[in-house]
Amino acid sequence: MTPQEAVRTTLQLPDTVNLDETFETAFTGSKARAGPFQSGAGVDIICDPAEILALGEEWEALEASCPDTVFFQSFAWCRNFLEFSRGKPGFAPRVITFRKSRPDGSARLAGILPLALQTKGRMKVLTGFAEPFQQYTDMLLDPQSRAEDFAPFLLEALRKTGADYVHFGQVREDSALAQLSNSKLLPMGEKEGAPYVRLSAFGSHAAYIKTVRAKTRKNLRNAKNRLERSAPVTHEVAEDGPLLREVIERAYEGREAWLARIGLTSRAFQDTDFEAFLKRFADCTAPGGGAIRTIAMSLKHGDQPLSDQWGFVYRGRYYAFMANWNPAYEASSPGRLHLGEVIKTCFDKGFKTADFLIPASSYKLNWTDDVTQVCDLIVPLTGKGSLYTRLWLGFIRPHAKRIFFRLPTGLRQLVMKKIAPNA
Repeated sequence: MTPQEAVRTTLQLPDTVNLDETFETAFTGSKARAGPFQSGAGVDIICDPAEILALGEEWEALEASCPDTVFFQSFAWCRNFLEFSRGKPGFAPRVITFRKSRPDGSARLAGILPLALQTKGRMKVLTGFAEPFQQYTDMLLDPQSRAEDFAPFLLEALRKTGADYVHFGQVREDSALAQLSNSKLLPMGEKEGAPYVRLSAFGSHAAYIKTVRAKTRKNLRNAKNRLERSAPVTHEVAEDGPLLREVIERAYEGREAWLARIGLTSRAFQDTDFEAFLKRFADCTAPGGGAIRTIAMSLKHGDQPLSDQWGFVYRGRYYAFMANWNPAYEASSPGRLHLGEVIKTCFDKGFKTADFLIPASSYKLNWTDDVTQVCDLIVPLTGKGSLYTRLWLGFIRPHAKRIFFRLPTGLRQLVMKKIAPNA
């Protein structure tokens, strides 16, 4: 993985949307009505944690009706983060709900967009509910509704949250939010890729492995044979117990050390709560943890870990949340070796898809040609937000990043040590 792959692409904002006005001031209630929507139903902004939890039954019913619900917008994930963050300074949920009227006059939940309001310096940004810990941002929308029907009501709701701008991180090209961007409501930034394997397209692992390049299979087979001259190479899998805890801890520590070695950081690792949040998934008895299926995998050379990976399983899809490899084995391509075992495990478990998330690193692309395009979406909501997004996010920051990535590793490390804690 290159340093550039470690940091999300900065957006260049096209001049397709003019939102350079100062809109309504922030509301103070726990729920705000954003406007009427189709025959008496409407769009609400839910801020009170108890009211958000009360949506659980409807939320899960909506998930079940949506064919492509993303795990990071599921009720289980959002509830877990809410329970972890509840009462913490700065946690300000903003869950936007869309309701449609029934013939009997009641209103059913037709869509939900879980967001949160965060303060960054003097700016207020509306972003994903569990940012910076989540992957992918999307909205749940029932199959009977069209994304473009909600566009004007969503924009009005966003304006009422008190945010200066909106940052939807890692929006998939096949998502409901991407459909809104196609209607020119939201400006779209530069794209990245999230590799995946559609396991259900193959009758078996044996059928899949034949589609992998022969040279890749040969090189990895030779690397494994060289390792096995000194000790056996084994693959361990766990969904609870000591191995799950060990892999989660090693992956966090190893990833943090890797970022330090290459002179980089990330918003998640800068957050002092990140490690504590991840440890919740190592203990299935933690509040909300039992509703989330977590799986850990470790490739070992003798008793030495070569590579670790863990993630979540939701509706037959494995999300590879965090990976780490032993730098002492770098010459043996531990990441590539392990990903082959991860895919085999996904077949053995009967998963339908293995999603390796962004970025589209070379070690992932050794195992698949399928890549979903992913980008961030930025929407300025106030004059201040428009100035910030266009000047800083759209111009200064991209140039600063290009200069930063040209620096030698040692100088990058020094810059991050001096600047990152206050950035």
